[in-house]
Amino acid sequence: MDDVCHCGRSPVKKTSWTDLNPGRRYSSCARFREVGGCMYFSWIDPPICARARQIIPGLLKRVNRLEGDLGRRNFREKLLWMLLIVSWIVMYLFK
Repeated sequence: MDDVCHCGRSPVKKTSWTDLNPGRRYSSCARFREVGGCMYFSWIDPPICARARQIIPGLLKRVNRLEGDLGRRNFREKLLWMLLIVSWIVMYLFK
């Protein structure tokens, strides 16, 4: 792998999350796809097999959905704790 792109800059390492190349790392110029920019692009990882290409997008969607559910449940738990504490304070003040 080259340490310098065609325009003399250090290439940026990124990860592709497309359905065709999920999780596959690549190196490109920071100005890649800009008008008049450098067209340097190089894959770091080898291509993944067809079966992995089918499975990984579904797994990523599932993980994202579960992380969203977890975030909502954590928010609800904090809210319920705050309501419990407020109810204890109100009961203590008006006893």
